[in-house]
Amino acid sequence: MKKLAEAALFMASQPLTLDELTKVMGASSFAESLKVLDDLINEYKKRDSAIEIVKTKDNRYHMRVKLDYADKVSHLALSPDFSKAVLRTLGLIAVKQPVKQSIVVRIIGNKAYNYIKELVDRGFVKAKKSGSTKVLTVTPLFEDYFGKDIESIKKSLKLSKDDV
Repeated sequence: MKKLAEAALFMASQPLTLDELTKVMGASSFAESLKVLDDLINEYKKRDSAIEIVKTKDNRYHMRVKLDYADKVSHLALSPDFSKAVLRTLGLIAVKQPVKQSIVVRIIGNKAYNYIKELVDRGFVKAKKSGSTKVLTVTPLFEDYFGKDIESIKKSLKLSKDDV
């Protein structure tokens, strides 16, 4: 079961739920799956590997390159999870949040509606109706996926309150 969990985490483009992993492993219970996942997480910690398995804030699991190495090797990824346009839209929402959808569309263009829909569908952005528009914010999945919190991203970009 451990090898199936490892393979699933390696292949998945997004963090997996305990339910999804239980099905893949063919485990008889969530408790059994949790034990397998805990063992696997600890194995990776003991290996002192550049790869880690992490549990996200919303109780999903994924395998990723440790943050110390991610910046140096991310350009080698075969196919990015996001198109540049979707990533640009996500970045804009992250640094300006909460931001009205109408503002994002004004900056990105009409295709932003499609990009926002993709981000909402994938769980990276939350859209809350506000009058004739929506107010957009990133979800905890954003920080879990990218391994950085919004404030550290803003600091690394050297954004002041006036820029945001």
